[in-house]
Amino acid sequence: MNQVKPAPISAFLRARSLWGRLNTTIRIASLLPLLVSLQCSGIKDQPDPRPFEAVENDLFLRGDLHRFYAKLEKLQKEKKGVIRVLFFGDSVIWGDCLTVRLKRDFQRDFGDGGRGLLRLVDWAPTRLMDHSNLTSGAFEKKKIPFESFQIPTFPDLGFTGFSYRPFREGGQSVQAIAPHTGNYDVRHYQKTQKTHPDWPTIDDVGPPRDAKFGTDGESWNRLQLILRSGGQPANLHVRYEDETGQWNSQKKEVSFSGGCQSVEFAIPGARKVEVTFMGRPWIDGMAVETDAGVSFSSIVMRGLHQAWLLGVPEAQMQCGYRAYKPDLIIFQFGINESQTLHYAVEGFTAEKYEGQLRRLYGRLQKAVPEASILVLGPWDRLLKQNGSFQPYQAHTTVRQIQKRVAHDLNLAYFDGYIFFERTGGIRKAVSRGLIQMDYTHVTYPGGHYVADALYNQLIDDYRAWLQE
Repeated sequence: MNQVKPAPISAFLRARSLWGRLNTTIRIASLLPLLVSLQCSGIKDQPDPRPFEAVENDLFLRGDLHRFYAKLEKLQKEKKGVIRVLFFGDSVIWGDCLTVRLKRDFQRDFGDGGRGLLRLVDWAPTRLMDHSNLTSGAFEKKKIPFESFQIPTFPDLGFTGFSYRPFREGGQSVQAIAPHTGNYDVRHYQKTQKTHPDWPTIDDVGPPRDAKFGTDGESWNRLQLILRSGGQPANLHVRYEDETGQWNSQKKEVSFSGGCQSVEFAIPGARKVEVTFMGRPWIDGMAVETDAGVSFSSIVMRGLHQAWLLGVPEAQMQCGYRAYKPDLIIFQFGINESQTLHYAVEGFTAEKYEGQLRRLYGRLQKAVPEASILVLGPWDRLLKQNGSFQPYQAHTTVRQIQKRVAHDLNLAYFDGYIFFERTGGIRKAVSRGLIQMDYTHVTYPGGHYVADALYNQLIDDYRAWLQE
């Protein structure tokens, strides 16, 4: 277990567990049919009964994570099957600075389930570490435009807010497993920390559980494509190089009858995959997985609001989510929303923001009710005002709305503001090289630090859940 650990689980969880058992005992006769149908009983399946005022200063809210924990428990016991984590974030997760560490933490303990959803068009903010995208200029990328404050409909977009399409017949994507990606900034921080023992430790993450290839990535066994019609049937040609260096190939024709289509290929032992598209379909998702472990996807929405995902047509969002079947969806947003709120751009208000968040979460819960949702709440953000960096009310408002909505909708929440020890902690984090000099974005060491804290909190709570 990494050494960066937040506070242990608080006493209220133990008290709530006792309350849940007592409540279950009293009501067992009337709840028996429901309890029999659930994998877990009692407090594990109950929303938090406390009012928001009682939890607004808590670091962590469990929300609906019991669903995710049950899947982790099954994976841990059976060591087969893949759990899918889907992480959305703004420029805070630029360049995989935070998400790659969270991926490594999960896969160290539960196995490498694959690199998840891949890019077909790469650039610096969205490039994945521990992976090699060798695709070269064959695809156009559609994304949510900047300044979409009125949230128009984006008819070309898929469930993640992105979609790709070949420029011409025969467009080919090439994806390969890559060795563990090192980072100079993290190495420099590790050396500097040795002379600053009061700084948090950020150790290297060990290889995934039962890893054959150490930290260099396990071979893929499954390729999934989530497609929409480009106006004609699509022909797919998949070639893959296995662990022996031998190339194998498969072909499939896909006919569209409306909505999206999920197409899967068995690619046992693949280290490199080439996918050629005929018919120019819309590609809403391309994912690679192994047979067991955690598959981790990182979706960077740089400069955008989280709720602008509402512009994806609901049918396309629902179809994509149901085809991909994520088990945990994580959202990290807030810096763009608070800036928009601060300047009241196009009439943006706190009430509009809260309404948009509730609509988005409601749409997701309808699309994939079996998935858990976790919000990584924003730490404090300082703006330069009158010659110095100062906190500002709009960011506080955004943070409070996120936490209240999470509590009301029974979503999990990790409070970055409390974790970073509020405003004074942000100034300290900047001095330690964990937050950039803009008093907003994490550095690579800072991203690793936050990822470890979030992961350790989840695992502490998962272990507590196992004992309830």
